[in-house]
Amino acid sequence: MVVLGLALGLVGLAGAQPKPTREGFDHYLHDRDVSVSGADAIACTACHELKTGRLVGVPGHAACFGACHGGAPAKLGKKPSPITEPPERLRVCTACHSEAALAAPTKAALAPGMPPYTLYQDYALEAPHKRHAAVACATCHAKSKSKPPAPHARCLGCHDGAGTAGKGPAMTACAGCHSPASGKPEPLAMVRTKETQIFVTKTFSHDTHAKRGGAGATCTTCHAAVLTTDDRQLPRVPMAACGPSGCHDGQAAFATSGACTRCHQEEPVERYEVARPQERFGHARPGHVAANLPCAACHSLTASGEPRVASHAACAACHEADFARRIPTICGACHNATEPWRRLIPDREPPSQSELGSTLDHTKHAATACVACHALATPTTELRPPRGHKACTGAGCHAAAGGASPILSACEGCHQMGLAARREHARRTAPWSVRARFSHVPHTSAPCATCHTDLTGATVMDLAAPAKVTCVGCHDGTTAFKVTGTACARCHPGSK
Repeated sequence: MVVLGLALGLVGLAGAQPKPTREGFDHYLHDRDVSVSGADAIACTACHELKTGRLVGVPGHAACFGACHGGAPAKLGKKPSPITEPPERLRVCTACHSEAALAAPTKAALAPGMPPYTLYQDYALEAPHKRHAAVACATCHAKSKSKPPAPHARCLGCHDGAGTAGKGPAMTACAGCHSPASGKPEPLAMVRTKETQIFVTKTFSHDTHAKRGGAGATCTTCHAAVLTTDDRQLPRVPMAACGPSGCHDGQAAFATSGACTRCHQEEPVERYEVARPQERFGHARPGHVAANLPCAACHSLTASGEPRVASHAACAACHEADFARRIPTICGACHNATEPWRRLIPDREPPSQSELGSTLDHTKHAATACVACHALATPTTELRPPRGHKACTGAGCHAAAGGASPILSACEGCHQMGLAARREHARRTAPWSVRARFSHVPHTSAPCATCHTDLTGATVMDLAAPAKVTCVGCHDGTTAFKVTGTACARCHPGSK
């Protein structure tokens, strides 16, 4: 006679742990004892009854007693008394019934505790997606707020219980889906590793996407990679599946590149290594300023003609793949962090020195007061024009469309990459240059035209520096130091 194996609760040193109220049936130990006895393995259906493919109730006494563990125990009388059995028989009983119930048996106390199998789950469910790729997702997966179909019920459409041709294995072929599990079976789950630890579980709703219809109602729109694997660890949905190439392009749905916290609100439990890129945005980077990427590709104009700061959408046109990375490389161009669950504010100020610079024909602007354009001082530049187009707009001047030529949207008509740096270099290296020492601040009492008498240069690069004779009027030795004598270095340091 095959002896039923002890439950897991009894394994270990005697007296080390108190006995549980119900030992629980252990398929592994039972199978071991069957194998050691030399008997044939017992099929699942020898104990678990199926009708039309569905499980029926709990294995009864007939499954345990008779052919395996001797005669059936006595039926419970009207005046029940303690059930006494030899130790090997008692072990069979305590697989389903607690010792306390056997000592004071009643119908309610003796009710078996399984299913559900709450102590240990000896078998895991194998539901390979790759082999079920032709099955509609909703066949097995109910809506997130709906109760899923009962076990086996969701499978009967394909597995009819009899193994009919074209219907898949019969329901009685239990081992085809239920594989042994050690301890608590590992459920099917999306991969969560250090590289994929940023999730959207709190904010994402399958129901909301399904209600939108179209692509949003089709599971494989996002979970296409799931159908390529039979593993328990399912590939997570990459952000690229949501972003501009998907639905979240800023038109069909909000853009993924702008409102990170609308999806990402969960800070990972594990340590998150934050990328802190230091290099701010630069127009001179390869590909930013070229014939195939004009200024207007990133900078649109407001109604008043002012250029807007480039948006995430403008950057995503080229950097969509980087935005979708766990550790993006370009966020530091504008932000001081990259964690998507934080509200990231652009805090990288533009450089004080312009990368582009503007070219301008002063003779065409002779009627315009100098201070209308030259009004801003920075740590490195005096009397530079204000940022944006404030100095260029106005009645009879340049506009976004129409007005004086070039129009404001034709950025390359005035702006040239590196022009400001080239102009500064030319000024400093010119013979007898006073650029390094001269300051406009103590000279502002005199009109600009007092010194800048020659404005005939075609561009600001060609504009002549004031001649020395324009300085003599003030530098006469009384109002200010004389321009003659031995103090040349006061204005001309390092002159050649």
